[in-house]
Amino acid sequence: MELEFHGAASEVGRSCIQIRTDKGKRYLLDVGIKFLEDGLGFPKNVLDIDKIDGVFLSHAHLDHSGGLPLFEHKELKGPIFCTRHTFAISKILLKDSYKIARIRHLHPAYNNTDIKEVQKDTSFVDFDKWYKHEDVRFMFLNAGHIPGSAMILLEVDGKRVLYTADFNNRKTNLMVPFKIGKVLREKPVDVLITESTYGYRELPDREGLEKKFIASIYKTLGEGGSVLIPVFALGRAQETLIMLSKHDFPVKIYFDGMSKKMTKKIVTTKNKYLAGHDALKQMFYEKVEWVASEKRRSDALKKQGIFITTSGMLQGGPVLSYLKDLWHDSSSKIMLMGFQCKRTNGRNLLDEGFVYMDGWKTKVKCHVEKYDFSGHADKEGVQTLVKELKPTHVFFQHGDFESVNALKEWADNNADCKAYAPAVGDKYNI
Repeated sequence: MELEFHGAASEVGRSCIQIRTDKGKRYLLDVGIKFLEDGLGFPKNVLDIDKIDGVFLSHAHLDHSGGLPLFEHKELKGPIFCTRHTFAISKILLKDSYKIARIRHLHPAYNNTDIKEVQKDTSFVDFDKWYKHEDVRFMFLNAGHIPGSAMILLEVDGKRVLYTADFNNRKTNLMVPFKIGKVLREKPVDVLITESTYGYRELPDREGLEKKFIASIYKTLGEGGSVLIPVFALGRAQETLIMLSKHDFPVKIYFDGMSKKMTKKIVTTKNKYLAGHDALKQMFYEKVEWVASEKRRSDALKKQGIFITTSGMLQGGPVLSYLKDLWHDSSSKIMLMGFQCKRTNGRNLLDEGFVYMDGWKTKVKCHVEKYDFSGHADKEGVQTLVKELKPTHVFFQHGDFESVNALKEWADNNADCKAYAPAVGDKYNI
């Protein structure tokens, strides 16, 4: 068996790993994109795409799914295996990504027909059930990351390979966390391919962070200000709604942007690993005010409120309309809900206190806070996984150079296995 890394090796983005079996069959683990300053980055050097025998899609985030339409454009013929939730959500994300690329005059490298072909070639799988395709047996296991997200366990060439993709083994409001169950304990894992997003640090205690977040909202409201919560449409938006559902705030909660469509899809698709389904559904349909027009936003902003909207890094979407109204209000607050990439409005706001609005560099006067409600395992979580599974080989990927190498160094000194920190293009024979 040969592994080849076409992306997400000592980087985050364009996840894509090829498995070539002893019989010459070729399978891909994810086909993602990477967002670059001048456009999109796709998996590198994937040859003869029309001869790929199958794709195993871990979850819907575009850094894992966004390259599929391009591969369809290049005659991908093998089935794409994923969960129903991943399929439902990825449809929304792929269409939105294509729309944004056209608006920004970025060459998307494929057309709308290719997105439809992705849907046609998709085969649904249920969690915790063995399937057979060509010379591979496989099972999708709950990853605890976002709705539909899965670890992929494969039995190929007499070996067991576990691809974690993005996973979370800590309790959240939205997802049942990943746990090592019977199927992973009954036989040894020969090859573990794991994410390393937070491989160099530990994330804060979730319960304590939530208390701090809620207390900060009450404080701002008590001082007469409004709260703007920029969210990522998938995962963080729903987590935020569930956290707020536990409290009776003295103001209305407004819900805006692509989060509405995403949340509706999540609550109407069956998923046994969605922990907060009932609370999310009630909050979404009964307690928040949906906003869908500029006039409605303007009317909402005339009063004190809590505004939840995309995009999470302030790069576009309705959040910019709210910013234009609130940036100068020193009694109000912006609460960032996760990682902010370099050279985004969110990162500029966090580090230097300014954003770009309509091309103007604007110094923001309201309060700014950031909360790490991450859907990823941290350093301790990844290390625990390695120690419990005791794989023969472990590949650290989906992390920057610092994160990947911190985990490799730890494994070299503390784990009884061979550890690797691959670069894009590296091949390994197992």
